[in-house]
Amino acid sequence: MEVVKEAGVAKPRLPPGFRFRPTDEELVVHYLRRRALASPLPAAVDIPDIRILAHDPSDLLPPGWSEQERYFFTCKEAKYVKGRRANRATGAGYWKATGKEKPVAVTVPAPAPPKGGAPGHAQQGQAVLVGMKRSLVFYRGKPPTGSKTDWVMHEYRLAGAGLAPCRRAAGGDAAATPAEGWVLCRVFRKKGSASANAAAANAASPGDRSDGEAEEEEEAGGAEEAAEGGRTFIDFFARADAAGRRQQQAQGQAEQQRRAASPVVSSSCLTDEQHGGPRGEQETTSRGA
Repeated sequence: MEVVKEAGVAKPRLPPGFRFRPTDEELVVHYLRRRALASPLPAAVDIPDIRILAHDPSDLLPPGWSEQERYFFTCKEAKYVKGRRANRATGAGYWKATGKEKPVAVTVPAPAPPKGGAPGHAQQGQAVLVGMKRSLVFYRGKPPTGSKTDWVMHEYRLAGAGLAPCRRAAGGDAAATPAEGWVLCRVFRKKGSASANAAAANAASPGDRSDGEAEEEEEAGGAEEAAEGGRTFIDFFARADAAGRRQQQAQGQAEQQRRAASPVVSSSCLTDEQHGGPRGEQETTSRGA
């Protein structure tokens, strides 16, 4: 692992080729919970703290960004002073929740059986709730007439055992309770959308593409040009069958013409005998003479 010095502090950095692809459980336990406890994050991970409602999604993930997703820490904001409903409005639109929250759980190993106990079936691990995950889609405009975009956000919050106090190593016996206001947001474009494909194409340099990818892009480009030029699909198999039939017909016609032009065997024999008769008589007369 490479070490980079920033402002006199040595910070490890992941080697080239490695990507930050955590699971939901890892995001809640190793990142969100650490942030809620004001503990340092794992090495080589940069998740900034922002007020996500103050930014447009296109500013959070600008064109040419090396990754197709980005992670942020933010604090939940109440829509009303006396209420628990979260504020989702931004300057250019709003985030709308889709579906229900999904639980994020980790599997805790089952305790070992006591020594000398009766042998039994192996106990399976128990799933423990640590957080909740919610999906949101960004709409431009004001509700309820906003226009849906291809921007998606996954919001993670602590719940269950994730909010349990823990003891810090540096604080001795002092217990720390995670702050409930912190959430972790994963912002990205919906896969398969035109804007997401264009952003991925702009982020990738020509030298990073393999020969197979280049050939696929050339074939796709040729298909698009054919569609734009009004050219139809060419059935090469049908063409080959038609060419084979034409070749067979031509060979048949040539065979018929050759047979019609060639002399009949019986007529050639008669002609030889007719020519051979007078000639034989002349030879006999000359011998007798």
